[in-house]
Amino acid sequence: MKKLGRKALALSLTVVMGTSMLLTGCGSGSSDGKDGSVDSPKDLGVTTGLNADTKGDISIMVWSGDGKYYEDIGNPDSTAGKKLSDAKNITASNVAQVYAVAQKFHEAYPNIKINLWSKSGDPDQYNTATWEEEMENFKAKYGKYPDIWASTDVTSDVKKGLVADLSVYKDDETYKSYNKSLMDKLNYYGFQAGIPSYTIPWGVWVNKSLAEDNNISVPDPDWTIDEFTRFVTKADDKTFWGIKAIPGTIINIGTEAIARNITKENKVDLNNEEVKSLLSYIPKWSDHTIDSAEGSGALTKEIVQESKAYTWYYFTNNRTLVNTTDPWFLTAGADKSAKDSDAYIDAADWDYYPFPSTKYTENSVKIVMDPMCIHNYAQDDGNTEWSKAETQKRDVAYTFASFWTASTVAKKAIYAQKFSENGEMKLAAGDSFPVVTGKAYDEQMKLWNSIDAHKLYKDKAGFQEVLKIWKEGKNTVVDYGDACEKCWTKSVTENGEKKDTLYEWNHNGDEQVVGAWPGDKDWADNVKAKLSDWNSTINKRIDKAQTQLKDALKKYYNIEAK
Repeated sequence: MKKLGRKALALSLTVVMGTSMLLTGCGSGSSDGKDGSVDSPKDLGVTTGLNADTKGDISIMVWSGDGKYYEDIGNPDSTAGKKLSDAKNITASNVAQVYAVAQKFHEAYPNIKINLWSKSGDPDQYNTATWEEEMENFKAKYGKYPDIWASTDVTSDVKKGLVADLSVYKDDETYKSYNKSLMDKLNYYGFQAGIPSYTIPWGVWVNKSLAEDNNISVPDPDWTIDEFTRFVTKADDKTFWGIKAIPGTIINIGTEAIARNITKENKVDLNNEEVKSLLSYIPKWSDHTIDSAEGSGALTKEIVQESKAYTWYYFTNNRTLVNTTDPWFLTAGADKSAKDSDAYIDAADWDYYPFPSTKYTENSVKIVMDPMCIHNYAQDDGNTEWSKAETQKRDVAYTFASFWTASTVAKKAIYAQKFSENGEMKLAAGDSFPVVTGKAYDEQMKLWNSIDAHKLYKDKAGFQEVLKIWKEGKNTVVDYGDACEKCWTKSVTENGEKKDTLYEWNHNGDEQVVGAWPGDKDWADNVKAKLSDWNSTINKRIDKAQTQLKDALKKYYNIEAK
């Protein structure tokens, strides 16, 4: 390896049950029968010891849904079960997934009723209620907060006392099978605030044929930041460009001082020689971005309209050599059955590379993850101590959530399920990778590779390098500056308003913040002069957020965080 020295689910459970759960040490390798039938929890791969005769009432809340409420969705004899048994009546991917998993779960737990409400589109879809508001709407309608949900802001939910500590299940075989690097993202001072659900490796899309058609040499997947720079700056900047926008994420993860330092020490070190040296690349990239062309008036209206001003479409329409965003198109971008879709990559040859190495870091892959949280039942009566009844509710919630996210049986059900998208039948399974390790990871990756749209990845050298890095885990990294980051305090309240925790750094390309644009001669010097103040301001915000988190752990969970 070259080195220069360096979207998903939300559930709510209302559980009433009379059978206690006992954690056992049974293995997690169980699978359903050869005919796909399930006779017992063991057949599901459930390792928690939850009795099969347990009674409960589980309500699930998801986004990427259809805006409808389905009661007892797992029961084939219910109104919802009968309706959704015809896949043509399912019009959203997450409804299809929940239906498939609930049906399988019902075979082993027939007395647990599973309900579903699903929001259409994204959790914070423009012109709709935010996901935080949807949580409040749910409480107003159903009399309590969701019991399991995919959080868009885990630390905020912990600060409200909504989240149960799942470290109590640390001896459960399924719990131990989760990818540790993903679980660590959700662990705060020993408090396990959730489990991973939807997750994908985030790399760099590379349009190889566009480059080759224009006599541009394509770097190998173990590329360096200098090779990346030479590549994107070869664009003609008239009909195609290097990239849509400045890829600041390469700086964020290409030094030990920003994203990696937040992971290790919960602070940034911006006034650092590593950061200063990498800043020199930004003006070089800036001159070859679509954003720069648009700002100077060099981008035609026809090109903007062709790609609807959307980063992904600029790439799929052969207007950019690389795209460092949009990892969630692993399926849609390669789906030959939907070649007429705007999401399909038109290029004859393309690949998915790791991020380039720098003097300070090796080739890396970013982590995308939607976390799933379970309700803090102990807080319902205002007492932090867990009663027997509250513990039972949490046990049911965890059993279902862990089955859904970790079990190969559940994954098989999802991969077999279809739904209707604009009248066309699609598989419920999509981009998401396994969130477990070991044998289960290999089994579930076989399922992932079995999808027609995924089969071409086996011949893509870049993607295979991404897989290698992802599985090793050493060079997988979280970029806390990403808008889609859900596990870190990305905003704090200042003067009564929400403020981006990394505001100054994240806006280093803004003339109003820096006093110059990245293409200006004095931009780098202006930024360097501000790094010390930015470092102090940002670290104060991080400290404030951590103090609030520690206070919440003490108040709601009686945990002394140090």
